[in-house]
Amino acid sequence: MVENLSDLEIIELILKGQKSNFAVLVSRYQQAAYKLALGILLQKADAEDAVSDAFIKAYMALPGCRKDTNFNSWFLKITYNCCLDILRKRKKFQSFNGLEDTIELASDEDPLQDLVDREHKEGLWQALNKLNHEERGAVILKYYNEASYLEIARTLNWPMGTVASRLSRARDKLRNLMEGGSTDE
Repeated sequence: MVENLSDLEIIELILKGQKSNFAVLVSRYQQAAYKLALGILLQKADAEDAVSDAFIKAYMALPGCRKDTNFNSWFLKITYNCCLDILRKRKKFQSFNGLEDTIELASDEDPLQDLVDREHKEGLWQALNKLNHEERGAVILKYYNEASYLEIARTLNWPMGTVASRLSRARDKLRNLMEGGSTDE
């Protein structure tokens, strides 16, 4: 079954002409890419466009993909760059209006707890909105996509030693914003 193959094995099949197997890679990485794009772009339509563009670019670049490359990191880097392209076109940040599209309710078992959880998540997304796109990208990669520091460094083109310090600053800013402060240092 193709779904049980490694990314590298699937890429090899695609390069041998079994192009329909690209759908397996799409299903594996679509959600992580969308979370990253939405976290950076703050708009559902733009995030969907960035992910679509990233998959097209990744598909076209597969023949040049090195065999030792981690597809997940490589693809998220492409996604990140597609997001930057959209930001350059937009040239300004807009408020995030799609909270209900990204926040999942826990359950209907405890409506009060669900409300508290939702309010906390909305506050967190509003605080994330106040970070710059690089900080948001790093936070989304680390805490939503569970990326390693090495994967974050590769995706954002940061030196490895920079990841921990920038994530720490972003967490401090988020904590301050969640407590009612500002991002001023």
